[in-house]
Amino acid sequence: MVDSVAAAGLINPEDASKTGQSRNKLAKDLDSFLTLLTTQLKAQDPLSPMDSTEFTNQLVQFAQVEQQIAQNENLENLLASTIKTQQAMAVNFLDSYVEAETNKVMLQNGQAVFTYGLSDRAKNVTVTVKDTDGNVVRSFAGEPSQGLHKITWDGTDYNGNPVEDGVYLLEVNATERDDASEDETLETWTTAIGRVTGVASDDKATYLAIGDLSVDMNKVLGVFATLPGEAGGDADGGDGGAGDGAGDGAGDGTGGGDAGDGTDTDTADV
Repeated sequence: MVDSVAAAGLINPEDASKTGQSRNKLAKDLDSFLTLLTTQLKAQDPLSPMDSTEFTNQLVQFAQVEQQIAQNENLENLLASTIKTQQAMAVNFLDSYVEAETNKVMLQNGQAVFTYGLSDRAKNVTVTVKDTDGNVVRSFAGEPSQGLHKITWDGTDYNGNPVEDGVYLLEVNATERDDASEDETLETWTTAIGRVTGVASDDKATYLAIGDLSVDMNKVLGVFATLPGEAGGDADGGDGGAGDGAGDGAGDGTGGGDAGDGTDTDTADV
């Protein structure tokens, strides 16, 4: 059985940037307010000074802006601290297997595992693997039932020749009937599962490296101690027929963040 945990509590670092921008705007507004207030005080007629009620209201507004700036600074510090914690957490993912939302998959050691989801039952499903230049490497006839389906690709092309490890693109086309037009295709999505080989970060996000594939940590749906399906056996698209573990492997697939909801898919070449 695959051990898994949900990747939760991940904060998008872009929020910190937005908070900083908001704080800077408030600071500029405060400077403008102070300039206006001091100008009014200097220019007021000593014989007809500013109305006390109006002056009090302006001071209250000044205090509110100051309070907002302080709150934003505290929030920005909190977000920065959370981001650092997230970056430290990312190191723990090294050598683990993660599932992430992406339309790409990393072929590692001649094997790639990915899932696709269907919003409704389909008539026909075609799953296509392309290289980074857009050339079709392999296509499979997918399971048409609604929900999530996991495919293990053995890293071979149509002729059974092994292809190089690296990043490949995933495309899923699902239609409700044979003569469906392009705008009648079902909603689909894909995730990829692979071993984390590195961690990186910039001022926007923390990234996990799955070989040459980089995924945003906020896109991680699950973490696994071993590659899902290693023990039970997945459907292997490389043999052009049902995988040896099509029955035993059911439940090891993942998607939508919940391990065990997917099904191993019997696939055949298209």
